[in-house]
Amino acid sequence: MIIYSLVARGTLILAEYTSFDGDFPTVARKILAKAEKSKMKKTMWKDNFAFTFFSEDEFTFLCMTKTSVSREISFKFLDRLAQLFYSERRKQDDTKSWSAHFSVKMKQLMVRA
Repeated sequence: MIIYSLVARGTLILAEYTSFDGDFPTVARKILAKAEKSKMKKTMWKDNFAFTFFSEDEFTFLCMTKTSVSREISFKFLDRLAQLFYSERRKQDDTKSWSAHFSVKMKQLMVRA
């Protein structure tokens, strides 16, 4: 189960979604600030959670799961998230409405993961 996901440009969060409470958005932002930007998928662990991410072009895609979830599930989710992002970002001009629109799409993708 994907607990949290985000799309960022540098350290600027473009869209994020979770239906859970916790400090993981703060942890995710720290990871964004410190992590090397790479197309290679990487995972960092904090407590019982795994933060898996990769960067493509100027964008970073990140998701969080419990450590018991297979990394393959995270990898597949991130691939689908990136595909969805690139197809959807051309459709919206207003950043604020785009972020809300894409967060709903992220929720739908997370439910299916």
